[in-house]
Amino acid sequence: MCAACTCVCVCPVRRSLRRNVRHVALFPFRCSAATPLPTPPRLHLITRLSLALASHPRHLFSSFPSMSAATASSVGQRLAQLVRRFDAIEADLQRLQQQLRNAALGEAAAGAASSGVSSSGTSSALKAPADLSALQPDPKDPLEVAKLRRHCLENGLHSAEFIWVPLNYYQENLQWRRDALQAPSIRHLCKTILMENTHCTNNDCADHRNSRYYLVVYQYVDRFNSDMVGRVIHELNPGIGKKKFNFRLADPAEAERLTGVRSGAVAPFGTSVPIPVILSAGVTKLTPPIFYVGGGHVDCKCRLDMEEFTRVANAIVAPITVPLTEEELGQIAD
Repeated sequence: MCAACTCVCVCPVRRSLRRNVRHVALFPFRCSAATPLPTPPRLHLITRLSLALASHPRHLFSSFPSMSAATASSVGQRLAQLVRRFDAIEADLQRLQQQLRNAALGEAAAGAASSGVSSSGTSSALKAPADLSALQPDPKDPLEVAKLRRHCLENGLHSAEFIWVPLNYYQENLQWRRDALQAPSIRHLCKTILMENTHCTNNDCADHRNSRYYLVVYQYVDRFNSDMVGRVIHELNPGIGKKKFNFRLADPAEAERLTGVRSGAVAPFGTSVPIPVILSAGVTKLTPPIFYVGGGHVDCKCRLDMEEFTRVANAIVAPITVPLTEEELGQIAD
């Protein structure tokens, strides 16, 4: 803390840790023209600090007995102003970047049939993993996200892009989430759940056509129907009686064991145990042909190219949902 100008230095913390951080450390330093401004990864820490200063200025600065509550409050106001400026700049840059991506994806989808190029806009199958900078190891990633990046590199999901979202993501409506991800529409937002066939004749996931468990991917704007899933799998196994297909949500503990992550972070790939995937037919009709799912951490999402994912995951594409009403859409929060 500089006594002359009340500048504050916020200690940098890895992104993997900031999800659970409750306190931040302040260090006194000499203010100089060379002092760097806070960088985007520190903005969440600055936001928490400014909020804490507004509520408990004396508690946070107990190690600085000479500082008054008024001075601490002034510091909080200055930090809040910095946060707003950086947030506005970062939001504008992300919006422009996503608009360019979506435009490129739309053009690629229109010419994919004639050119033979992936709808992600790049010939990802021919791209060397070393050229895919977005999927290279990131020291800031939690282990679960790092594992998924590696899976994408090694298994040909080269269009995947991991996107970190604000902590309040699941408390907001679909329109807010769409904007946070810079997604083309709310229809592009999807969720992944683990379903279990409790009457299955198999006890594992080895048989793609008659697995005990399936990862089911569908849009938030639709209602999942377990009976429709049962009919789809029954049609793949005409020699087995209808009573052997009874699908329900897997037990949470079992789901976490099989997927390796907790609810809200499940991705339809890179699970601890290989699990077959059922992709809602509605996802295959999206324009541009991309969709967003969990990315291994509750605050991380993953954008995928639909055609590439369907091919790599060998997904079963089928109608397994019915549309939600407008009232139901407005009540979504999970």
